[in-house]
Amino acid sequence: MGWVAEMRLNGPFPLPSRSPDTDAPLVRLRYTLVLLAVVILAGALGYHLLSRLGTLDSFYMAITTLFTVGFREMGEVNANTKLFTIFYLIVGLGVATYALSNLTALLLEGDLRGYLMERRMLKRLDDLKDHVIVCGFGKMGFQAAWELKKAGVPFVIIEQDETKGRSPRFSGELILYGNAMDDLTLERAGVRNARGLITALTTDADNVLVTLTVKQIRPDMPVVARSAKLGTERQLRAAGADHIVSPYEIGGRRMAGLLLKPEMMNFFDVVLQQEQLELGLERITIAPASPLVGQTLREARLRHATGALLVGLVHPGAGLRFNPSGDERFQAGDEILIMGPADALETLTRLAEGKV
Repeated sequence: MGWVAEMRLNGPFPLPSRSPDTDAPLVRLRYTLVLLAVVILAGALGYHLLSRLGTLDSFYMAITTLFTVGFREMGEVNANTKLFTIFYLIVGLGVATYALSNLTALLLEGDLRGYLMERRMLKRLDDLKDHVIVCGFGKMGFQAAWELKKAGVPFVIIEQDETKGRSPRFSGELILYGNAMDDLTLERAGVRNARGLITALTTDADNVLVTLTVKQIRPDMPVVARSAKLGTERQLRAAGADHIVSPYEIGGRRMAGLLLKPEMMNFFDVVLQQEQLELGLERITIAPASPLVGQTLREARLRHATGALLVGLVHPGAGLRFNPSGDERFQAGDEILIMGPADALETLTRLAEGKV
């Protein structure tokens, strides 16, 4: 049965130690095992001194007596041994019953399992790099996270409402329940190692605060912000948002486009929808080690060599040029916009990165 990794942030970052409440299952387990070990050790020592038994036989007598198995008595059975056994049973049996009931409660109540799961999630968070942080798990945040999952991009969701995030689609994914406007929460989500952040909170004011907080921690962090109301783009841009998305504006444009240019809209659906694998659209940076550096588009013959189509070219410091001429020459740091089947895009990506 799937489960969603859930954590409540209640301490500073990093977390060198855990709070007493969070550590309670581990403390109970440690206390129970130590108490049980002390009782068995005391019983073994008593039988060793009173019945003159060896180490193995002493522990055998202590354990069989404590758990009332009662196979047979070993060693010298005298008055002192009998008195010790009576005292050991009265004290030890109560301790053993408490220890076993405590262990059973830890296992049945799920406290220990939840603690171990949380520890595993903390380790996953510490190891995360080049991931995306999604703030808000409403309808828009849900869809953004789903697209990231389909693309195979690691991500962390920050959501304040603990009733959200129960979808089986996100079974096993990292969901932090906390305030996305809190820099401690963002630190815990790995903002310093992330590749970008999407803030899709309910109000524009919250999205502005998230953007401001992120830009204070990571000025170079790309931020995509949701704009719920028309006219708030200026505030989001001033806060440092790199890209602003208005669902109503995009929805309106699409509705009009489906009537005015339905063929064009269908074409972009084929390109952008992950479920349809006929075509894909990628933006790739040409590395200095790439064999493309110094070649013209005509000399590179990308369509013939890889099967991908070059749609646009961006020289460093210049804008995007669609359908560039064959005389354009590739430079290190150029960004190319390519379209084609998945295998063709992968081939051209390796060529651009100099991995062929």
